[in-house]
Amino acid sequence: MTVRLSCADYTWPVLGHRTVLAVIADLGFAGVDIGVFGDATHVTVASVVADPRRRAAAVRADVEAAGLQVADVFLTSSLELGRVTPTSRTGDDVAELRTIFGATVEFAAELDAPGVTLLPGVVADGQALSEAIMLAAEGLAPLVDSARERGLAVSVEPHFGSCIETPEATAELLDACPGLTVTLDPSHFIYIGCSTERMTALAPRTRHVQIRPGGPGVMQCKVPDNEIDLELLLRSLHEAGYDGWIASEYVWMEKWRCDEVDNTSETKRLGELLTSLSAEIFG
Repeated sequence: MTVRLSCADYTWPVLGHRTVLAVIADLGFAGVDIGVFGDATHVTVASVVADPRRRAAAVRADVEAAGLQVADVFLTSSLELGRVTPTSRTGDDVAELRTIFGATVEFAAELDAPGVTLLPGVVADGQALSEAIMLAAEGLAPLVDSARERGLAVSVEPHFGSCIETPEATAELLDACPGLTVTLDPSHFIYIGCSTERMTALAPRTRHVQIRPGGPGVMQCKVPDNEIDLELLLRSLHEAGYDGWIASEYVWMEKWRCDEVDNTSETKRLGELLTSLSAEIFG
């Protein structure tokens, strides 16, 4: 088994996309995670929906020029996290999500990406958690099927504020939606005080991995301050037969104080740490 390291292109939102790709390659990563977050990323939802093949051709040319591969396409249809998600039934949200997702699948397939990550949705006011999870499963099922037809896998990222904030809730959603997998981002779990050991239960159901150092109440921090047991996490993935990508996912945004880290320096340090651990664990 081998794993390869990628880096999120949304780590540097103020740089041009070609510059970001060059930085990722210069830092020693082999792959890139392409973010499609509303209008907040280099690749916007509107540009993908307008012409997914043309947008993919432009992105592919830039990615290949940088000597990289696309490791994942991460879709956030709306920056308003309660809208246009698998749990949303407001207005035309269901139809809009399917339209956006269909275009994203076309975009990802043209990039030879292994799959698409998306958010699971939230728990509405007055709604039981179990009801939200069932609604998410209902909304995700047709998306999983449509992506499978193009040879792509679909995974959800459990995150703080979603209907799957814990590993246990995540497993419940996976059980309710056959074919769905996980993009494992331990920073959201440890933020609420979840131990790394609890996270490892999701290793056999993980398609993609995003690493951002953090701790209880800390969504993002410097590598030396990290409280996620990365060695335990990677060993659990190895034992589960994981052979996908492991992504560095530093972000820059004011939310959760994720604007207080030197993303370039910490991405370099994280890449070196992940390279060392991966070589030791995966061989």
